[in-house]
Amino acid sequence: MIEKSPLLKKIVDGISNYKPKKLDIYGLIDSAVLVPIIDESLIFIKRTMTVKDHKGQIAFPGGVMEEGESPEDTALREAQEEIGINPKSTKIIGFLDDTVTVAGYLIHPVVALVDKDDFNPKINEKEVEELIILPIKKIITSEYIEGGRLRWEFHIGDVIVWGATARILKNFLEISGLKKFEDSSANKIL
Repeated sequence: MIEKSPLLKKIVDGISNYKPKKLDIYGLIDSAVLVPIIDESLIFIKRTMTVKDHKGQIAFPGGVMEEGESPEDTALREAQEEIGINPKSTKIIGFLDDTVTVAGYLIHPVVALVDKDDFNPKINEKEVEELIILPIKKIITSEYIEGGRLRWEFHIGDVIVWGATARILKNFLEISGLKKFEDSSANKIL
């Protein structure tokens, strides 16, 4: 299904052997995102200005968990609804640390490999303004700023990833062993 380059092997080894920090905070809305890896790149979305929360932000596909759903169920369902990722063409490799948004969401990040040969993007234009695919090697060498919007941000070309998505991305890079950060405060939940 999915061939593994040395980079992907390193990511899979790091993520699959990691025990994520799980949070249980009363009053937050449980949600999940998919951190989709496709051919040595990560898939992000730019949210529309018409969605309820996180308008115009760069994010991973995801949303609110429905009754009885696991984080994996939610992440795969939302990725299919938002950008057309076929759950049958993914391989979940593990989980990242839970994080919290200022809007009151508890995010459970799920990392998966996506079969590039079976990915035919279908953008849900009500929720997604743009599909953004960024090479992981470019992300590794991008500028990381502490103290940016909501504490942390990555500048990857003309794309700025900040807030909860930046925390998830930082956690992904560290757990994968791809990048070390001097500041470990981004591992905090907010």
